[in-house]
Amino acid sequence: MPRTRISDETRQMVIEARTRGVSVREVSKEFGISVSSVRRILKGKQTETAPDEKTKDRAGIERQRKIEDIERRIAELERKIRAADK
Repeated sequence: MPRTRISDETRQMVIEARTRGVSVREVSKEFGISVSSVRRILKGKQTETAPDEKTKDRAGIERQRKIEDIERRIAELERKIRAADK
């Protein structure tokens, strides 16, 4: 059975309703679409606008780990240079 396409206008109203604090279930009833469709719309909105907080946190942690690794390598090379100069 083919799905009925949810209009862009309805999608925007779903996002706005959730922004106002309306529950997913209430949004579903209000617009006559399934709860899973509401969640899918909201998930799509999240990935289109910006990465979620967990992704930002993971990226920040990974970046910090790389910086610390580079700093360790630099310190090790500096020690080797000092040892070679003696």
